[in-house]
Amino acid sequence: MEIEYWQYVFDTRVQAMDQLIEKFEAANPDITVKQVTFPYADYQTRVVVAKVAGQGPDVVQLFYGWLDNFVNGELIQPLDPAVFPSAEIEADFFPIVSAMKRGDAYYGLPTAVRSLALFYNKALFTEAGLDPANPPQNLVDFLGGCQKPPPSAMAAAISPAPVSRSTWPGRTITGGAKC
Repeated sequence: MEIEYWQYVFDTRVQAMDQLIEKFEAANPDITVKQVTFPYADYQTRVVVAKVAGQGPDVVQLFYGWLDNFVNGELIQPLDPAVFPSAEIEADFFPIVSAMKRGDAYYGLPTAVRSLALFYNKALFTEAGLDPANPPQNLVDFLGGCQKPPPSAMAAAISPAPVSRSTWPGRTITGGAKC
């Protein structure tokens, strides 16, 4: 059996997927995965044309901002809830996963997370014993702050910020939930 997987070219993602495919194929010797990549500028057009021609991939990687167009155009179908139960998805992923849900159905799972902005409350940082003049500069420092007492001190100092639904599904960070 062969699974055809499409994604747009982003070298780091392609290399990471190559490694995941290798591990998947080793664990599932009867299945091969054919990864096909396209330039970002051409990607959506390639997916639409292939789907309309009945030659689309088995699995497609897409930017969450494209989801409504793909769902409304019937270019993708929801994940099978027998294989991907909503309760498990919601337990295993940060709340941002809801960006891939329409109604009761999930249409995908996140493969990357972007934090475009991070706002923190200086008073809560101080209250939590952290230095607001010296906030975390990288993920390692951020996660280290999450371990400081009281439990989730960093999470208490960081809260979700609402943004336009058209640009982000309601959160800039979900740090408190899984910190």
